[in-house]
Order: sequence, then structure tokens, then C-alpha cells
Amino acid sequence: MAHAPHSASKEHPKPLLHQLITDLIIFAPLLAIPAAIVDMAMHPPATAAGWAMYLGTALLFTLVGCKLRTLGISLGFHRQGTHPSYQAKPWLRGFFFMLGATTAQGKMVNWLSDHHHHHIHSDTDEDLHSPIHGFWHAYIGWLRGLLFNRHTYPQFEKDKQVMFFSNTFFVWLGLGLLVPAVVGHFTGFGWYRGFLYGGALGIFFANYVTYWVNAGCHQFGKRDFNTEDVSTNFWLDGFWGHKLSWIFAYLSWGETNHNNHHARAISANHGMFKGQFDPSANLLRLLERVGLVWNVQWTSEAHARELQKELSMTKEERKAYALQKHREKLEQQEQELTSV
Repeated sequence: MAHAPHSASKEHPKPLLHQLITDLIIFAPLLAIPAAIVDMAMHPPATAAGWAMYLGTALLFTLVGCKLRTLGISLGFHRQGTHPSYQAKPWLRGFFFMLGATTAQGKMVNWLSDHHHHHIHSDTDEDLHSPIHGFWHAYIGWLRGLLFNRHTYPQFEKDKQVMFFSNTFFVWLGLGLLVPAVVGHFTGFGWYRGFLYGGALGIFFANYVTYWVNAGCHQFGKRDFNTEDVSTNFWLDGFWGHKLSWIFAYLSWGETNHNNHHARAISANHGMFKGQFDPSANLLRLLERVGLVWNVQWTSEAHARELQKELSMTKEERKAYALQKHREKLEQQEQELTSV
């Protein structure tokens, strides 16, 4: 049986209700920006100290709301769900999945399948979100064309935890808005402001940073590896370029080291060279030390340099090089046997 198409077309148009739900999920968080401005205008603090407290608390709620969600996308949906670059205790794996599910990025099984599909067809006509079809398409447009009932890959459908968080998507999305409102109420910041900054603005920044990885990290930045796609590491030159790059790496937990990821998708660390900021890898190292994660697929800088060399070769050169390495390994094993 043929697979259901991923994107809408004349033969398989997206139902109007589904289109409206998609647009609501994508664009509704944008309303948090004018809502925050109106809130400040209507309820301004009376003193400079009041302003400092208000703005500091609002920033904290927004930053925590964003970072928890992008942590779930990075270490949950991406580096464990799609590419099992490490193993973890079931409760920790579920915790990361839950954080990812609090974003408005759709059912988990669809997210994993879409990203798996992206790696198979990266920057070809079959790629769901490549800037070769236009930057806007790669950033947001592809989401508006996706069918809800689209092809998903069996390895994800068979995962009980993945399907649990997929089938309860709206529960976690709702809790992701409710919890910061409750925290705001009990801390004195206010339930509405907790909802606004920790919930709506948290979703806004988390999602639009993720959209940037899909689009900007296939168009802007540097390429440390000669991959067959056009993926990039979003590291810009200059004072402001460096600061902007660091902010995106910080908010995305290092996902902007995207060319590195495409060079070795199974790698738990996307930052492979000196100066490439990768908070997810730093957290994984800590979790590995305390035994909460194991079988972590690390890529050392020496391994990355070797991979650079291989990817710069033609297919024929790569085959010859692999054969040479295989022969050297056999010779080494033979020497070890004779020396015993």
C-alpha cells in the first residue's frame, strides 16, 4: 500500500479546519508580544525598582518557559527520539519527551517522522523543509502544508512512550500553559503574567528558534563538513554575529551546530570543535557521570577531523580509504595475535 503523502496537494487538500488549527498553533503565540506591551502600558510599576523587578521576573518566566521546551526538543524529540544517541532511565526519557510535548510542534510521532524523513531526503525535492524551496517555506510555510494524517515511520509507531506522548499532545500543551500561570499566581507575579510570559512567550521563542534551525541552519553560517546537503553551523563572524550565534545556540541547546549533526546524525554532541557551544552535550556529560544516561555516542574532535577527511573525498576515494583502513585493522589484529 502506498504511503500517505506528507504535504497537501490538489489531490489531497488540507481540510479547512486542520488549516485553521495549524495557523492557530503557529501564529497565536505571536499575540503574546502585543499582549505583553498592553500589560505593561495598563499596569506600569510605580518606581524604578518596581520596573526592575517586573522586567526581571518577566524575563525569567520567558527564559525558563523557552529553555525547558527547547530542552525537550533537543534531548527528547531530537537526540533521543529521532536519533537515539544515548540511552536513559525510562522516567528521564519520559521527562524529556514531556517537555518537548509542551511546545506547539505537533504530535511527537509526526515530529520524529518528519525529521527522519528530512535526513533521508535532505535538501532534495522530497525534503519537507529545505530553503531550496524558499526560505519562508523552510521556516514556516512547510508546516501550513503538512497533512495531519500523514505517513509516520514504524520504528516510532512501535515505541510506547512516543505514542503515549503523541496521543496526549493537547494535554501537555495545556499543562505547559497552566503550570506557569499557577507559578505566577503563587509567587505574586500574577496568573495572567505567568501564563503570558512563561506560557505563550515561552512557546513563541521555543518554536521560532526551532523553525530557525530548520531554515537558517541550511542557509547561513559555516560548513565544517562537506555533507551532500546544504546544512550549516550557525556561527557568524564579527562582534554582533558572534553574539547572535551564541544566543541561538543557547536557546536551542546547541542545535544550531547543524552541519555537524548532518555529518554524523547519531552523535550526542553537535558541538564537535573548540568554541562550538553545545549545552545539551554539557548536560549529557553530567547525566552520564551520575549514571542516568549511558551508551552515549560521543564524537571526539579527532573523530570529527577524520570524518572531515572522509567527507571531502569522492565516493571512489572513500571506498579505497575504507578498504585501506580495514586492511590496516586486520594487520594490527594479526600482529596482536602473533605477539601473544
